[in-house]
Amino acid sequence: MTPKHSSASRILSTGLFDDLISFDDIEARISALPGNKERGDAFEMFAEAYLATQKIAQAHQVWPFEAMPLEQRKFLSLDTGRDMGVDGTYLTIDGELRAYQVKFRSNRPALTWDELSTFMGLTDQVSQRVLFTNCEVLPSLMQDRSGFIPIRGSDLDRLTAEDFEAMRQWLRSGQIKLPRKQPKPHQQEALTAIARGLEENDRATIVMACGTGKSLVALWAAEQHDCKKLLVLVPSLALVRQLLHEWLKETAWERFTFMCVCSDPTVAKGADDLIVHQADLDFPVTTESAVVSQFLSKPFDGVKIVFSTYQSAQVVAAGLPVDVDGMVQPFDLGVFDEAHKTASREGTRFSFALGDANLPIRKRLFFTATPRHYDIRKKDKEGDNTLVYSMDKPEIYGPVIHTLSFAEAARRGIICDYKVVISVVTSEMVNDHMLQHGEVIIDGDVVKARQVALQIALQKAVDKYGVSRIFTFHGSVAAARSFTSGDGEGIRNHLPEFTTLHVSGEMPTARREDQMKTFRQAKKAVMSNARCLTEGVDVPAVDMVAFISPRKSKVDIVQATGRTMRKSPGKEFGYVMVPLFVEQAANESIEEALHRTSFVDIWDLLGAMKEQDDVLTDIIRQMREDKGRTGGYDENRFSDRVEVLGPSVSLETIRGAITAECLESLGVSWDERFGELLAYKKEHGHVSSLPRTGLSSWASNQRARRMNETLLPKRRERLDEVGFDWDPMESQWESMYNELLAYKATHGHTNVPRDSSAYLGAWVGIQRKAFNRGNISPDRKEKLDEIGFIWSALDSKWEDRFNELAAYKSEYGDVNVSQNWPTSLAKWISTQRGLEKIGGLSSERKIRLEELGFVWDSFESKWELKFNELVAYKAEHGDTNVPREYLNGLGVWVKTQRALLIKGEFPTERKIRLEGIGFVWDPFEKSWGAKFNELLTYKNKYGNVNVPNSWHTGLGGWVGQQRVFKKREILNADRVRRLEEIGFEWGRKNKK
Repeated sequence: MTPKHSSASRILSTGLFDDLISFDDIEARISALPGNKERGDAFEMFAEAYLATQKIAQAHQVWPFEAMPLEQRKFLSLDTGRDMGVDGTYLTIDGELRAYQVKFRSNRPALTWDELSTFMGLTDQVSQRVLFTNCEVLPSLMQDRSGFIPIRGSDLDRLTAEDFEAMRQWLRSGQIKLPRKQPKPHQQEALTAIARGLEENDRATIVMACGTGKSLVALWAAEQHDCKKLLVLVPSLALVRQLLHEWLKETAWERFTFMCVCSDPTVAKGADDLIVHQADLDFPVTTESAVVSQFLSKPFDGVKIVFSTYQSAQVVAAGLPVDVDGMVQPFDLGVFDEAHKTASREGTRFSFALGDANLPIRKRLFFTATPRHYDIRKKDKEGDNTLVYSMDKPEIYGPVIHTLSFAEAARRGIICDYKVVISVVTSEMVNDHMLQHGEVIIDGDVVKARQVALQIALQKAVDKYGVSRIFTFHGSVAAARSFTSGDGEGIRNHLPEFTTLHVSGEMPTARREDQMKTFRQAKKAVMSNARCLTEGVDVPAVDMVAFISPRKSKVDIVQATGRTMRKSPGKEFGYVMVPLFVEQAANESIEEALHRTSFVDIWDLLGAMKEQDDVLTDIIRQMREDKGRTGGYDENRFSDRVEVLGPSVSLETIRGAITAECLESLGVSWDERFGELLAYKKEHGHVSSLPRTGLSSWASNQRARRMNETLLPKRRERLDEVGFDWDPMESQWESMYNELLAYKATHGHTNVPRDSSAYLGAWVGIQRKAFNRGNISPDRKEKLDEIGFIWSALDSKWEDRFNELAAYKSEYGDVNVSQNWPTSLAKWISTQRGLEKIGGLSSERKIRLEELGFVWDSFESKWELKFNELVAYKAEHGDTNVPREYLNGLGVWVKTQRALLIKGEFPTERKIRLEGIGFVWDPFEKSWGAKFNELLTYKNKYGNVNVPNSWHTGLGGWVGQQRVFKKREILNADRVRRLEEIGFEWGRKNKK
C-alpha cells in the first residue's frame, strides 16, 4: 500500500512531513499554509498516512476521494456529482468498508452539525463513518451516535515521534521499519513463568506491582501462546481504550482484528469515574451479542481479539458461535486485567467470566497488583485485619506462577521507591497564616480553616521536597474543584508559581484532554481530581500524589500512588502526601490535641501501601515485635519510609504520637506477642511450660489455629525457628517418660509406687488408665512396651511385691520371709503358693519366683525360715543349743528336729544341712560321759546294762536314746565301741 492522494508528490517535495516530533509540529505547519485548499490537501494526506500506519484504524487499503474505485462510488451513491462530505474510504483488514471525512481547523474551534450532517447522512451501506479532525468539540447529538468513529485533536496529540517516523517512511516508500519494545529482564522472567505455567495449568495468576509493565507482559504472553481467538477483560471502557492503544502500538501480530464490547458505555460505576461516550473513542464499540457473533464467525486467517469490560462479559458469552455439533466454540485464551475486581464486592457483575459454564475459555491468565485486600479498621482476635477479598483460590484463579512485589521492583530500579509524607498543620499555624494575609476566620468557619490547613500542608511538603508535578485526590468532585480554583481560595494562593488544573470524570473529554495537555507542558503544576485519574487515563509521571481528603478505596490508593512511582530522569523518590490537621484548643497541649485527632486518613493510606509494600509491612512487624520483646522500638526505619512534617517546637511529640498510632492501627498484636515469646526464651532458655498469662493463652491459640489449618505458614515457620512447643502435652509426656527411664535404670523395673512423693507414680497410673480406655497412641504404647511397662494395675502390684521379695533376698540371702515381717510380703508369698497349688499362677511368674529360690511348700518354707533363724542364733551365741523358751519358738523347733530324727522322719538333706552348722542331736552330749560311767556302775552292781526306762535317774531313757542314735547313724563310732565293750545290746528293748 502506497500513498494515493493526488497531491502526494507535490506535498512530499515540500518536506512538510519531515522531522516531526509531535502533532503540534504538523498542525502548526499546516496552519501556516496559504489557503484552505493547500491546508485541506495537506491534512487529507496526513489522514491517509495516519489510517495506513496506525493499527487502531485496522486499514488494509486506503483510498482518498480521487482514488476511490468507481464501484465504491456507485455503491455509496457518490457518483451523483453532489458533495457528500466524503474525503475517502478504506477497507479494514477483515473486509469492512468505512468512509472518512477530514476537517482541519486552525485554533481547533468546535465543529457544528451543519459541517457534519451531510457526511453523517451518508448511506448506511458503510458500517462506520470516520471523522478525522484536529478539532475537539463535536455537536452534542453526536455524543453516542452509533456507526461513528471520531479521530480528534486529542487523539492526534498522543502521537509520538515514532508514529511520525512511521508515517514519513510510509509516505516515502509505502514500507515501515520501526523497532518495537522488547521485554525487559523482569518482564521476560514473567513471560517464562507464564509459558511454563500455561503448560501445566488452565488458569494462572501473575502478581506485578503497579508501574512494572504488566499490560505489555499480558500482550507478549498472548503472542507467545499463539492463540487465534483472544478475550481481554478490563474493569472499564476507559481502560479498554488505554489497553487497546498500548497493545496495538507494540504488538508483533501482522494479521489481527479486534472488537470492543461495552454493554453501556455511558454508565459510570461510582463517584468521579470516567464517563466515556462513543464520541470520545477512536474505535467502534458494540453492545450487541449478534455483532459479537458475526465478528467471531467471520472467516479470518489471523488473530481475533475481543476487548470487553467485565460487566459486558455476558454480551460476549451470548455472541459465542457454535460448531456443527452445536458446541460453543471457546476462546483460546482469556486475559483478566485488574483481576482483583473479580474477587471483590462487585459480585457477579465482574465475576461472570470466571466459569466455563458462563463463558468457555481454554486458558485464563489473571493479572493484578493487589491480589488481596484487608480492612484495617476491623481486626480479629489475633489483631489481624479483616480480609475483604482475596484471590487465594487456586480452583478459580489457578496458582500464582509469578510475583514481582513493589519492594523487589523498587530494589531493582524498575520503579521509583516512595516516601509517605504526613504533613501536620495545627490550628495555630492556620491562624498565623490568616493573620499574615490579612484574613480572619469569622464565627469559627471550620470548613475554611480546614481548607487553608490542607493547602498549607501541601505547601510545606512542596517546599521540603521541591516537587513540581502533583496530583491531588479528594473526597468529592466539588472539593477537588475548590482546591485548585482560581478565586483566591485555591492552592495557588500558597503555590503562586504553579499552574493549577482540575479534571473530573463527568468533564467533556475534549476539556479533560486539554487540561492534561496543559499539565504535561507546564513546568510546575497541580492537578486536582476526585478519583478519575486513578485508572484509564494516560498521564505523565508525577513527583507527588497528595490525598487531600479521605480516599476510602484501597485499590484507588494503590492505583493513584502508582502514578508517582514511575521513573523519570533524576527522580529518586515518588512522594505520597497526606495532611493531618490538628485543632488545638486554647490552653490545650499538643499531646491533648493529638489524642482527640482522627488519624483515619493516615491509616487508610498506609494500610493500602502496606498491602503492596513488603518493606513497610516488615518495618511495622519488626517494631511491633520489638515492643513485645523489649517494651520499646527503634523508629528510624519507619521514619525513612514515613516522614512527618510539622511545627518544629512540637515535631518530636507529633512524630512519636503518629508513630505509636501507626503501630497500633497497622501492626498486629500477633507480632507483639511473638516478641514477648522471644523475651521469655531469652530469660528461660526455652518456650515451653509457659506460665498461665496472656502469653500462654496466645500460645494455645496458635496451637488451635495450626490444628484447624488457619495459622499462616510464615507464622508457623517463625514459631518453629524459636522451638515453639506445638504439643505441650506430648512434651510433658516425653519428660515423664524420660523420668521413667531413669527410674528403671536405678530400680530395674517400671513399677513406680503410686504413693511415691514424686509425680511419676501418678503418671504411670494415668498411662494404665489411658490404655484401658483405648486412649493411648500406638507410638506411646510401643515406647512403653519397649521398656517393659506393666499395663495392668494388678500386674503392677504383683511386680511391686516381687521386687520387694527380690530386695529381701538381696539383703538376707533367701526368700523365707517371716510372718512377722513389717510389710504384707509374707502374706503375698502365701498367696503365690496358693495360686500355684490350684494352677492359677502363670508359668512366667512361677519361673521368676523359682529363680529367686522360692519354696512352694509352706512347711518347707517355714523350716527354711527357722533354719535361717538358727544360723543367726549360732552366729550370735556360738552354738545351736537353743533354750526351749527362746523367742519365736526356735527352741521348740530345735527340739522338734531332734524328735523327728529319732522317729526316722527326718530327710537326709536337712540332717546334712543341720550338721553343717554344728547341730547337736543330743542335747545332753556334754553329760554322755557321766551317763556312761553311771551305766558302768549299774553293770557292776546288777551285772548287765539293761536299765529299765523307769530308772529313777533317767539312765534308762539315755540307754534307749543310744539305741535310736545308733539306728539313725548319728552315734559316733567311738561311743558305739565303748558301749559294745561293756556288753551293750543294740537290739534289746528296755524294760518298763
